[in-house]
Amino acid sequence: MRYEKKVIVLSSVLAGLLVIWALGLVFSPDRVQARSESGRLLSGKSADVAAVSIQEGGGALIELTKSDSSWTLADGSARFPVQANRVSSFLDDVAAVARLRPVARSKDSWGNLELGDAQAKRAVLKDEKGKVLADFYIGGYGPTGSEVYVRRSGSDSSYSAETGISSYFTSGRSEWLDLKVLGDLRESDIQSFAVKSDIALDAKSKARTKLDYELRRDGKSWKIANSAAASTSSAAALDAEAVSALLRTISGLQGEDYVSAPPADAFAPILARVDLELGTGKSKVLEIGSKASGAAGSDERFYARLADGPVFLVSSYSLSSILKGPSDLAVKK
Repeated sequence: MRYEKKVIVLSSVLAGLLVIWALGLVFSPDRVQARSESGRLLSGKSADVAAVSIQEGGGALIELTKSDSSWTLADGSARFPVQANRVSSFLDDVAAVARLRPVARSKDSWGNLELGDAQAKRAVLKDEKGKVLADFYIGGYGPTGSEVYVRRSGSDSSYSAETGISSYFTSGRSEWLDLKVLGDLRESDIQSFAVKSDIALDAKSKARTKLDYELRRDGKSWKIANSAAASTSSAAALDAEAVSALLRTISGLQGEDYVSAPPADAFAPILARVDLELGTGKSKVLEIGSKASGAAGSDERFYARLADGPVFLVSSYSLSSILKGPSDLAVKK
C-alpha cells in the first residue's frame, strides 16, 4: 500500500475513533442523567423580577411589588415597605436552582410529595411588563433534608431540587415587612426626648406606667430638663450609657405588623407618647394608643404610630423596654 493511502486510512480510523469517543461522552449515562435533570425555575435574571406573589397552601396571598430599588407589600389599597434584602435573597436563591431531578410524571404522586394544590406553596414571579418569569409550587422535603420537591405550573411532572427556598414560604408576611417603627433613626441623631405614659402593660397586676419627664444632652452626659421630674426623681445623676441604651432600644423599636384599617378609637386617648428632638432640628413623635382587640396575657399588643404615619401593632413587651423612667436610668450605687 502506498504511503499516501496508509495515511488516509489511518486518518479515517482516527477520525472514526474520535467520533465514537465523542458520542460516548454525549450519550454516557452520567451525561444523559445530567441533561434530564437540567432545568431552571426562573426564566431570565433575578434583577428582571418586578412582582412576586407567594401563597402557602390555603394561606393568604402575599403580593410584593418593586418600585425603583424598593419593594412594597399590598394590603388592600395600602402598601407597606418590605425588606429589600430579603426579597433579593429569595430571588437569588430561585435563580440559583439549575438542576431539577425528575421524581414522577403523574399527578398521582403529588399527594405523597406535598405538591397538591391544598398542600403546596406557590410562587409567581413577573417582570415589569407582567410577563411570567416563573410559576412553580414547593412541596415537602426530600430524603436528604436539603432538597425539596417542586413542580412547574401547567405540568404534571414532579422534581427535587437542592435549595433552601422552602423557608421563604412558611414565615408569613411579617417576615417580609420592614417593621422598623422609627425607620433608620440612630441613637446619635437624638438630642433630647420626652416621655409621657399612663398605660397598663401588665394585664394581671393592672399596674400603670406613669411617666412624665424630658432629658437633654449635656456634652457627653444627659440631664433632666423639666423641674417636676427632677424634683420627684430619686436619681442623683443619670447614667449616660443607660440613657444611650434606652435610645438604641427606642430607635430600633420593631412592630409586629402593620394595621391597614385601625379602629376609629385606636388613639382615643393616646396612652403613651415619646417625643424625639433630632440634631437636624426635626422631630419624631411616637404615639401609643389602646390595646388591640383580641390580645390578652403575654400576647397583648397595642396600636402605635408616628404622628400621622402608618399604624403598627407593638407588643407590650416591646413597650415595657422603651417606657423607662429617670430612676431606671440613674447611676447605680
